[in-house]
Amino acid sequence: MKNFVRFLVLASLFSSCSSDDKLTVGPNTITVNDFESLAGWVGDQATLTKTRAHSGKYALEVNKDHDFSLTYDAVLGQISPRKLKKIHLEAWAFRPNPNAKGVLGIQIVDPAQNNKDVAGDGIYLESDVKEFNKWVKVSKDITLPDNLVYTQHLRLFLWRGAGSEPTYVDDVNLTIAD
Repeated sequence: MKNFVRFLVLASLFSSCSSDDKLTVGPNTITVNDFESLAGWVGDQATLTKTRAHSGKYALEVNKDHDFSLTYDAVLGQISPRKLKKIHLEAWAFRPNPNAKGVLGIQIVDPAQNNKDVAGDGIYLESDVKEFNKWVKVSKDITLPDNLVYTQHLRLFLWRGAGSEPTYVDDVNLTIAD
């Protein structure tokens, strides 16, 4: 009975969001986070902010004092039993003005080679978020190289890049696309 009650509570929480705001976990989900919890995310917790949030109370922020946000880090072999070919990244981003830039980045690193970069891509907020002082949904399909191995790590983070003003991201959803 307790599990059924928990299920009803969780179902009502998810159904209270609008369809655009709903974060769902499906069989292809790698990570989904509205930053009300930090499961799987490591790094500088000072980049978790209450200044702005798309949903809930918290979002990621990068600024002149923090080049990188918290980072999601997972071993490829623990994400999926099959080799990843393509992933889909989506999130909500907020740029207060043109000086707020940033990249919601994906990076594959090899710990056997001192975390050497193997692949990388992301959503370049300067080009994908043209409206200011407004949360904008961004997304991108990222094709991964064929030479990935199961022991390499996938990392997801917000990077300030050349931005001189704070940039925010919330409601991140990373899934297996192919």
